[in-house]
Amino acid sequence: MFHDQSNAIANLSSSERVCAQVRNAGDLITPELRALYRLWLEKSGNRPVPARSDFDVPELVPWLPHIMLSDYLDDGNDARFRVIGTWIVDQYGKDNSGKTASEIDLYGRTQLILSEYKRTAEAMAPHQICGPFFKHSGAEGLREAERLLLPLSKDGKTCDKFLTAVYFING
Repeated sequence: MFHDQSNAIANLSSSERVCAQVRNAGDLITPELRALYRLWLEKSGNRPVPARSDFDVPELVPWLPHIMLSDYLDDGNDARFRVIGTWIVDQYGKDNSGKTASEIDLYGRTQLILSEYKRTAEAMAPHQICGPFFKHSGAEGLREAERLLLPLSKDGKTCDKFLTAVYFING
């Protein structure tokens, strides 16, 4: 499923994913991701993107179970999943905190995921990814998920981390 410009949800085949730049909160499906996007914008101020240090853990409490903090490595050829929220771990079925994408068997989706990170880093703009949710076994879940990929930067010029949140978009 993905969110189209008319705020409707359209069906995709179960193996499809959509990655699109977010230009405003209305581009997002879930209210939780719209609120997180607004916080990210607020923290950006007059910079292209905020830094990780701009966020305090207490203000992220509403999203903590649903967020991941990742390091952007080797010009997009890898990413380290520093922190993975408990809801994501429970749904995925495994905790890969501290591991890199290249260390994890993502069942043929590693390059796709890294390309979404690279696209977001190069644009220095948030991206929405909608598509099927996969378990660590490689089995596709019956649920569609919306991910919000938010770039972070220490120097305001180069993406060095991502704040990502994941929510299901169908019952």
